[in-house]
Amino acid sequence: MIKTRISQMLGIEYPIIQAPMNWISGADLVSAVSAAGGLGTLGPNAGQKTPANDEKEVGERLRSQIKKVRSITDKPFAINIAIGMGDAKKFSDAFVRVIIEEKVPVAVVSMGAPQVYTKELKDKGVRVFHTVTTVKHGKRAEAEGVDAVIAEGYEGGGHLGNDDHTTMCLVPELADAVKIPVIAGGGIVDSRGFIAALALGAEAVFIGTRFLATRESDAHQNVKDMVLKASEADTIVLGKNLGVSMVRAVKNEFSQKFHEMELGHASLGDLYNLQENHAMTKPGYLVSRMYPTFCLGDTVQGVVSVNDAVGLINELISARQVVEDIVKGSSAVMRRLEETGIKRK
Repeated sequence: MIKTRISQMLGIEYPIIQAPMNWISGADLVSAVSAAGGLGTLGPNAGQKTPANDEKEVGERLRSQIKKVRSITDKPFAINIAIGMGDAKKFSDAFVRVIIEEKVPVAVVSMGAPQVYTKELKDKGVRVFHTVTTVKHGKRAEAEGVDAVIAEGYEGGGHLGNDDHTTMCLVPELADAVKIPVIAGGGIVDSRGFIAALALGAEAVFIGTRFLATRESDAHQNVKDMVLKASEADTIVLGKNLGVSMVRAVKNEFSQKFHEMELGHASLGDLYNLQENHAMTKPGYLVSRMYPTFCLGDTVQGVVSVNDAVGLINELISARQVVEDIVKGSSAVMRRLEETGIKRK
């Protein structure tokens, strides 16, 4: 199997990282990915079914999930820190405190500037991987001392930034622009995407949607069923006119109405009114846009956030099988390339 700076840095067998998915990447999924040789990542509300409005409670919930992962596997894992804005920062502060206290080896930081937590985490021995959607932000993250940058391409599900820059373009541009490792995310679900990412200059892949449709995922069964039935033409990007990170979602009653209103230049107030009681909530609210969908199973008026390769996912399997299929399939991909005249050195 291909070894990279990421796999060597983390002491993992395969450079396959399960992306954090709020609410649904709990201890069962994370431990399964890590035990299979990849790196599992706990989401901000990992393993929970109800919202909490107290930062101490949120922190202790995360601590319980950390302990559960460690009761299942001794392999390394990560925790996602979605940097809170305004009053919501107290929640990400709580996550940082728990990560440091529990000596978690890796933090995947998103939705904010790298200088907010990088030094504090690294001073305590935590590796920091920062998500970016542009070369400019990747270079800024490197300057702040992060250990790796995660390139989140437009093909991804959530947190797409404000630009529609694709994984195919962003990854090699970042690999040329920074000296630290680049991790590729956005539209990667199988061994072909894995090998393609490495060819572009990535040293690991960042996979969410394929792990969503696994037995260990905490996603509601309605959501898993919807993902398995979705085709390559069934996603839509929302939020271009909101001034916040865009989201790719499966087309349903709500997402199509929202998209129509955006195309019609609806006011932010009207867009927020539409989403108020649904899965996309105003920036800064504790209850994320994922909660009504992923926890309660609302696939009609909720937002089912998935990547653009969802049409390649048609079977509910274990997280271990996802990792093993990527690893085994990679050898077949390389053999096919060699047979067509592309030789490894």
